[in-house]
Amino acid sequence: RQVVRQAKGMRMLTCMLLSSRLVQADWTGVLGLNFDSDETVEQRTMQCPSGFITGLQVKHGRDHRTDVDMYDFKLKCGSRWSAWSGMTFKDFQEEKVFECPMKMHVTGLSVKRGRREFGDVDTYDFKLQCSGVWQDYMGLGVQSERQQGSKECPAGTMAWAWKSYRGFVKRGDIDNYEFELNCKSAADAQQAIRKMPSLRELGLAHNVFMWSVDDVVTWLNALGLGEHGPAFVANKLQGDVVFMLLESHLQDMGMYKIGDRLYFMEELTQLHDSTKAWSKALNVQLTSIRTLPDVRRLGLPVQAVSWSVKEVGVWVRELGLPGWVDRFREHRIQGDTMFSLNEQSLQEMGVAAIGDRLYIVDCLQSLYEELTAWKKKQEAVRTQAQPTRMLAGGASTGASSAREDAGSSNKVLQKLLSQGYTMADILSVMKSRPDVAAQLGFGSTGGR
Repeated sequence: RQVVRQAKGMRMLTCMLLSSRLVQADWTGVLGLNFDSDETVEQRTMQCPSGFITGLQVKHGRDHRTDVDMYDFKLKCGSRWSAWSGMTFKDFQEEKVFECPMKMHVTGLSVKRGRREFGDVDTYDFKLQCSGVWQDYMGLGVQSERQQGSKECPAGTMAWAWKSYRGFVKRGDIDNYEFELNCKSAADAQQAIRKMPSLRELGLAHNVFMWSVDDVVTWLNALGLGEHGPAFVANKLQGDVVFMLLESHLQDMGMYKIGDRLYFMEELTQLHDSTKAWSKALNVQLTSIRTLPDVRRLGLPVQAVSWSVKEVGVWVRELGLPGWVDRFREHRIQGDTMFSLNEQSLQEMGVAAIGDRLYIVDCLQSLYEELTAWKKKQEAVRTQAQPTRMLAGGASTGASSAREDAGSSNKVLQKLLSQGYTMADILSVMKSRPDVAAQLGFGSTGGR
């Protein structure tokens, strides 16, 4: 009778499968688990409206009064979860979720079935194959494993639809489930495979240098690497330093899987290129939310190599990094050594956050370039300030009138200002060059 009943159940299931194939010919077929039913087989079909299946959520319920075990299912399609399939369900017991890593797609399904005769308990657990790699079972409680079945999508295809069947045998209160996947060619939705996230859809600015740490984590989640978000937060990685990351940094933060690191670096490169292209197309300056401190406003000497340990600490504090000032003081970092600092030496000093180390190194480079440019500008002012070169008509003669002298000095001043020199630059030169001061109409009293 058991064999006849099972054959009857399989015939019912086979008829349902054949009818479904008239509509869609790419179903894998059921997994091969024992299946029979005294009642009408319950069937549910779920399809991803676009893209492919990337995750599975399963909940298990049990009616202890009737010894009936029930399961219901939910699919993740791309980055969005579907609704529950609507299989008969009540008396929730447990729930498990599994998502393919790195936005991979489901290419196979394996199910193991358990049966405990005492209490008529029927339990199932599920395992996904993601992009050809079998993952671990979800961890649903399976008692006394009896059977296992699996199916894989044909080569070059991925699952985009799911069918579940439920049968019930009254004698023994046996709850039977079967499953199959529908697979289609990956080429049909090639654009959906690990493409770079849309910044507009994520609500992120095109100028990545303006991103906060939370913005970087939002982008990381969109890549399917959200598990590493806490490490990015702890290391204070915001938009103005994220492009400085190396693969070694990712490994230091716990991204141990080589595939994850390579994927992240590839996406980061594409993000950098698209940011530069956006800036060039709109002629927009890529500025950061953090700016380099103005050393003159802080009252610091322009010659940074002369800074004391205290003055270096003032500059570090103005970077928005007061927590590391003591580290600089403890290691006696002065102006004549701070430009030799690199990320490794900062790490040895105890600057733990990767983002802070990268930011300090970047700011030191920017400060060096800024001060070097300022020095060159000062030298240019001194060169331009030669009496025979500053006056358009040559040096004034003793026979020139006071009006002519004033006109010549005004021309000199206007010429310097038109070349981009500020009054502060000109006054700085005048202090060390009395002859220039005289040419500009300033006497020994300092007044004009």
